[in-house]
Amino acid sequence: MKVNWKNWMFILALSLLVTGCMTQVKQQQAKTKVKTQSKPAKQSAIQKLGDNKMDVVLFLKQAEHQLENVYYAAADNAKGKSVFEDGLVFRELPKRFDSKDKITGYFGRFWSLPLAEAMYDNMTTKLVKEKVYVAIPRVDYPTLISVRNTTVQKNNGELSVTVDDVTDSSFASDRTLRYRLVRDQKTKRFEIKSRMGAYGNEQFQ
Repeated sequence: MKVNWKNWMFILALSLLVTGCMTQVKQQQAKTKVKTQSKPAKQSAIQKLGDNKMDVVLFLKQAEHQLENVYYAAADNAKGKSVFEDGLVFRELPKRFDSKDKITGYFGRFWSLPLAEAMYDNMTTKLVKEKVYVAIPRVDYPTLISVRNTTVQKNNGELSVTVDDVTDSSFASDRTLRYRLVRDQKTKRFEIKSRMGAYGNEQFQ
């Protein structure tokens, strides 16, 4: 039986080429894995609260605007539908806010789960075909939080924050808010465990 040396050499060369390519791919994957593992975990300003008062101020400012952001999303939803009921206009929320879980998850970036759920429960909502519609309130609670009217105390890893004159005297007589911030055990990020003060409190009860 004659051996076709040309065919045999071709098969051998092809086999070596495939093996070499697979080896290069594995080496590249190993390098990528090492690089990924060697990168330090990024820490946000939220995780480093307490190192700088401005971080705390920025955190609280964002937290106090979470409800407004959801209402604004409904008002800005150009393709959203509207439903009229009991003299109220319910506006369709965009996809990122179209369920209770999505909204409380959004609030949960700053607020503890009980407060996030209380915030949702105090919104005037309506389910239409399993999607959340919301009635935009007629009363707002503007807040003024700055390094000038904010005091931060750190104790056993928790932050106690007091904000004086959080709003204009024409809006409320009791204008002091007190926050307690603790680290979530799973995410290691700070969240607002409690918000004490009469101003805007009905949104969190």
